[in-house]
Amino acid sequence: MKKHLFCFLLLAIIGYSAIAQSDSTIVQPNDTLMAQVDTITNNPKVAVDTSTTEPEIKEFSLIFTGDVMQHDPQIKGAYNPVTKEYEYDSTFHYMTPILSSAEYTIANLELTLSKKPPYTGYPTFCSNENLAVSLKNSGVDCLVTANNHSCDKRKRGIVKTINILDSLQFPHTGTFLTQAARDTLYPMIIDEYGFKLALLNYTYGTNGIPVPKGTVVNLIDKVQIKKDLERAKQSKPDKIIVITHWGYEYKSLPNKQQKDLADYMVKNGADIIIGMHPHVLQPMENYYDTLLKKDVVKVYSLGNFISNQRRRKTDGGAIVRIELQKQDSVVTVSEVGHVLTWIDRKQIGKRMYWYILPASYYEQHPELLSKASKEKMDLFIDDSRKLLKKHNINFPEYVWKEEIGNWVLK
Repeated sequence: MKKHLFCFLLLAIIGYSAIAQSDSTIVQPNDTLMAQVDTITNNPKVAVDTSTTEPEIKEFSLIFTGDVMQHDPQIKGAYNPVTKEYEYDSTFHYMTPILSSAEYTIANLELTLSKKPPYTGYPTFCSNENLAVSLKNSGVDCLVTANNHSCDKRKRGIVKTINILDSLQFPHTGTFLTQAARDTLYPMIIDEYGFKLALLNYTYGTNGIPVPKGTVVNLIDKVQIKKDLERAKQSKPDKIIVITHWGYEYKSLPNKQQKDLADYMVKNGADIIIGMHPHVLQPMENYYDTLLKKDVVKVYSLGNFISNQRRRKTDGGAIVRIELQKQDSVVTVSEVGHVLTWIDRKQIGKRMYWYILPASYYEQHPELLSKASKEKMDLFIDDSRKLLKKHNINFPEYVWKEEIGNWVLK
């Protein structure tokens, strides 16, 4: 069972100065400093039975990441000529304690998978299956697969991706081998630790590539979404989550279509809405709807979790953490927050490496980054905080507090 709190055990995000011993060495970050980081409250969250007369309180944490992408330089850098394998563990190394701290972590797989080359980046994405293996090893529990690149490799790409994820026993939703499979498997139900959640996933389109005959890619269609939400409600979940691939690329504010669709889904049963696709951060909202009498969470875009995009505002994103609490069969959102993440690149020998970093920690430790990387990260942090401070609603940032050696909500 994963930790209930934001717990970073022996957090290996520190000594960020890998040195290649030779071209044939499998290079991993050299952790020269280790920090044991306690929970936010210095006590692990557990289900508490306060007395024989008071009801049991249960808690469940969710984490969502942004877009997982692999451009051509990343594919080239992942290949180890010695082992002749594509290696991605180092990419997620510094985020693994965070991703694995929640009961359930969900990421957006914005590419197709294959066991054999050719592997390609933009505009038709296809990566080696080891990327999914590393995501799972890093603490990701589920992938959503409906996005504008679902059909990049046509029917073969959809089939291979689903078959690979199934072979890895890696839960996923959004694309399906057949309509019958969708009818059986959708909406996806997450039933863990006394909580029952429904997960739905849709995309605005597939870059003009028709969805191959026989397969299914969930497209945004209000009529169908309403039907799916009704079906989800029949399972009597504690919360309904919808992850949508939508919006204008590189725009920091949601458009009218995003806002209208979010309101429509909330009205028809959705409780938590997580947006993907713009490749930059967009605002986050957490509030109690007095008319619907329920908690509502809306995140319009989480930006890039991993990619090779380097233009301003695209070289990072955020992960969102949502804490749920159950008492007397009533489930409420007890806490929400976000962690800014930034993507660094480092040349080691003849290979280029990509690392996802929790930005606030490295903001406190500039000695662990090159001067150029620190300047780029600081710009990303500044842009992100200005945007989210102005537009977020009750959605604070988790920041590293050096004086107490801990993460706290700011």
